[in-house]
Amino acid sequence: IEALGLSVLQRSGDEEKYPDAVHLSEGPSSPFMVIRSASQPGFELVIVWRIQIDEDGKVFPKLDLLTKVPQRALELDKNRAIETAPLSFRTLLGVLGIEAALESLIKSLCAEQNG
Repeated sequence: IEALGLSVLQRSGDEEKYPDAVHLSEGPSSPFMVIRSASQPGFELVIVWRIQIDEDGKVFPKLDLLTKVPQRALELDKNRAIETAPLSFRTLLGVLGIEAALESLIKSLCAEQNG
């Protein structure tokens, strides 16, 4: 089941594409992925996933976004983007799907350092 949860990450190769930003602390069996900003020290996004299987055997991956940011960033976030990030990520998942949502999130966090 853990491998199923990471199959999207392995297919998209996010850890290989963005080695400075994407970290799977426990390798392929890691239950979460950390995305770090090189340009904003202390700013991290953590994607946590769980796999749910219903009584009919249907598999439902559940992904959640957690934020880890310096207190000063929270104080300066007048639009509450950090506070609303988990809900916005859920919306993004529904619109784009898992792979594209992860790619979009990583690219947005890495935009400054890659270009």
